[in-house]
Amino acid sequence: MGVFSTNYEKEAEELWEKVKKDLRPKDGLKHILYIYGPYTATEYNTKINFVVEKMQKDGYSIIDVKFVYEDANRTLIMYE
Repeated sequence: MGVFSTNYEKEAEELWEKVKKDLRPKDGLKHILYIYGPYTATEYNTKINFVVEKMQKDGYSIIDVKFVYEDANRTLIMYE
């Protein structure tokens, strides 16, 4: 992730540490993860991409990622 600032990478790692505690076990069922934050687009993209990559490296299969922008960034990640 060298294209982005080190600060974004550090914040992405902190977000990952928070959300990985909420991940359901790898049981073959489909689950969702909801991430919300008032971040800039680049900052948010960096963080969501980091989380999706970490999930895949941990053996989760990403089924879908839905992004909605209203007053803040919101992302729904469906995984198995």
